[in-house]
Amino acid sequence: MSFLSPEFAYLALIFFPIYWLLSARPTVQKVFLLIASYSLYATWSYKTALFLGAYSSVVWLLGIWVRTGLNPAKKMKLSISFIFALSLLFVTKYYEFFRELLTQLLTQVGLPFFLPAVDVIVPVGISFFTFQAITYLLWEYQAKVKVSFLDLLLYLSFWPTLFAGPIIRAKDFHEQLYSQNFGKPMASSKAIYFIFLGLFQKMVLATWLANHYVDAVFKYPEEFLAVDTLHGILAYTLQIFFDFSGYTLIVTGFGLLLGFTLPLNFAQPYLSHNLKEFWQRWHISLSSFIRDFVYIPMGGNRRGFAWSQVNIFIAMLISGIWHGAGLGFLLWGVIHGVGLVGSNLLRRYVPLRLPAFCGQILTFLFVAFAWVFFKVSSMESALRLLERLSAPLGEFNLSWVYLWTFTLLFFLLSKYANWFESQMINWISRLNLWLLIPILCLIGYIIIELSPPGIPSFIYYQF
Repeated sequence: MSFLSPEFAYLALIFFPIYWLLSARPTVQKVFLLIASYSLYATWSYKTALFLGAYSSVVWLLGIWVRTGLNPAKKMKLSISFIFALSLLFVTKYYEFFRELLTQLLTQVGLPFFLPAVDVIVPVGISFFTFQAITYLLWEYQAKVKVSFLDLLLYLSFWPTLFAGPIIRAKDFHEQLYSQNFGKPMASSKAIYFIFLGLFQKMVLATWLANHYVDAVFKYPEEFLAVDTLHGILAYTLQIFFDFSGYTLIVTGFGLLLGFTLPLNFAQPYLSHNLKEFWQRWHISLSSFIRDFVYIPMGGNRRGFAWSQVNIFIAMLISGIWHGAGLGFLLWGVIHGVGLVGSNLLRRYVPLRLPAFCGQILTFLFVAFAWVFFKVSSMESALRLLERLSAPLGEFNLSWVYLWTFTLLFFLLSKYANWFESQMINWISRLNLWLLIPILCLIGYIIIELSPPGIPSFIYYQF
């Protein structure tokens, strides 16, 4: 069941009042939240819900195992636990991709090779709850905490973050689980603003860009000339932001209503002056996870500049592969790895300093180029689309004006997003409840009318 479906909206109107009424009985409230999380997940597939339950049970037992014993043994236990957590992700999401790749490569050089095909259902959100399981196991190793089975089940199935993040770390989640705010709505005005802004970003802006500029260009690139292709790439760059940022805003709002503060995931990334800054602003919960669990354990910058660049490239390669079992994701990670290493080399050895706005433009163009490989399924498809940029420009179309006007407004408003957010939250907080409800109903009606028919899927649901 999607967060955008009418069924979810109706159930939310029933769920939240009951949930808040149970705040005086935290254990009952946690059980109710757990049942709701698994029920929501089961609407996608009851088999994946059973898988999540079994996976969480093993992770909890591994956590108990990891926190016992002396340090040398604990390190070995932690490594084995990590292997288990990642092995299920590999089997369900990557095994078939690597099986076919190895078979093709070895067959071409005359070496017979065979691995059996494995037909499995990839659980929705497995990349996210796997990384959360890793943060739990490390927390157990470092702090020897005693997390109850109920709390661990709730952590890995927490419905606002279950499907597409943001990645909330075990320590942060459990501290909030036992805080005074648990089970009670927090910052209700901010929650309302986030939910409705997220709905508008996803249902109106992201779907408008997809329907008018993106889908046809990426599906049938040979039918479009240079400017239309360029606009398709520009529109997808904006679409994926509105899609994922909109999702994050919605679930962050729901988290506040449940009594949780979720980690910040976006900080106006397209205003970044370089790629390093971009990754400090885009999908922050993932980039910080890659930094803390991949880049730093490999040595970070402790072994000098040259090795730090190797570590950066490997970290970005893993970031690309994490998104999916496809050559496009791998190439996307390679492109960003090369871009980060290249920009670091330039800053170190070339004294030239460009004006700030030039850095913003170049960073945006680089990111937009890389998104092509993220969007398509193969190298051939990406090159076929990029080749269309050398085609004739094409005749003027009024839709070009709409997209460029929209893009300019987007960048202008992005600079004042924090100010606008504070103003809107203050305005909502001052409204009388009997005035707020009809206003929200009106806004919801406008969003529905402006959005296309059907229930659009979130891009990051596939990860």
